[in-house]
Amino acid sequence: MKSCFDLIGDHPIFGFLEGLDSESSNKNVKKQRPPGASSIDSEFRKRCTGCDACMAACPVNIIMIEDLTLRHPVIYPEEAPCIHCEGYPCIQSCPTGALDLINGINLRE
Repeated sequence: MKSCFDLIGDHPIFGFLEGLDSESSNKNVKKQRPPGASSIDSEFRKRCTGCDACMAACPVNIIMIEDLTLRHPVIYPEEAPCIHCEGYPCIQSCPTGALDLINGINLRE
């Protein structure tokens, strides 16, 4: 009988994450900040605490973590593009204003 850890190990997200690890050294991997991020990346990075609220709120699970230490959110649009959900739950969940409707709903490079 398989344990719950054996079942988790078969989950497709692990293959996807391993693929991102190998691609992270490739400078051609396109990534974007979630909707509502400031167009000035340093401003976004100052506000984002890495709480993962936007990632947890994303109903289609496309927001990933760019760096495991800082935990800033990122979207890999060529793998899984943002579909701009109604009400933008990712923006609504951000407690620090790093994602904010005032910045618009555009994805930021």
